[in-house]
Amino acid sequence: MAKKGAKIAATYFITIIAALAVVGGTSYFMLGGYLRGDATDDTGAEPTASETSSSDKYAPSDLDSRTVIGIYEASDKPSSTCFVLFRFLPTQDKLVVVPMQSDIVTNGGGTLYDTYKSGGGQAVKRSIEGLTGFPVDKYIALDDTSFGIFSNLCGNISFNIPYNLINESEDPQENTVLKAGEQMLDNKTLRKVLTFPKYTGGEEYRATIVGEIICSMINNGSKGIFKSDPENVFTELANSGAEMDISIYDVHDSEEAIKYVLDRNSTPSQLVIPSGVYTEAGYVLDDSFLDALPRWFGME
Repeated sequence: MAKKGAKIAATYFITIIAALAVVGGTSYFMLGGYLRGDATDDTGAEPTASETSSSDKYAPSDLDSRTVIGIYEASDKPSSTCFVLFRFLPTQDKLVVVPMQSDIVTNGGGTLYDTYKSGGGQAVKRSIEGLTGFPVDKYIALDDTSFGIFSNLCGNISFNIPYNLINESEDPQENTVLKAGEQMLDNKTLRKVLTFPKYTGGEEYRATIVGEIICSMINNGSKGIFKSDPENVFTELANSGAEMDISIYDVHDSEEAIKYVLDRNSTPSQLVIPSGVYTEAGYVLDDSFLDALPRWFGME
């Protein structure tokens, strides 16, 4: 497979999701810094120019853009693992969400899932860099516990289940029986939809479901907990054992850019679906998708 060879300039990224989406801590890192005071003081008076926050005068540049890979592993199998690539673009008031299916073939010859199992989040970062041709600045990997915490912090989301999802598990409590149609998904049902192993479209279709759900979670959280108590989100995820190379200092560094975006767009997530073809080795991303990434990611 030919891949994009041009070196693309990218800047240091700081983020959270997952979500991250998928995935969860990624959302806070990118969006959690939104914490703004009222326009008036206790007396109802408008603030003077000297009292106006410096963030009111802030305007982002391309240097504020960031990229991160979010990983969610519910259990030890490819169909229970989610990969989501995020690109934060404050100059465009958006967060680009790209689900990356577990059977994507990497430059090393194995799949993205194989890479994660053998080398963890850092190895996934390097694999994504090799596939796309631009740096991935940070990663966050959630297990079932930390994703559950993130999901609860985001709140339940409404999602249109495409058809009846039925799957028997070795543990009867983990059986999946979900009817088609619009449903309100909580932490438990979210996990079952994200990791359903029998989608008729296989991993390619499951990745689309993952992307749609992660976008909804981030947008939901940006109107709720990310806006009202961002420090708590990061603390909860850090204490839950989420694996990441993100610190609270990273979050503070991106706070002004996050505020800027959420002042203008309370639902910043924009979904981009990869394209490719299946080979004997697995799913190979096609050149048209790789060539379009710089435009979607604001790198042209």
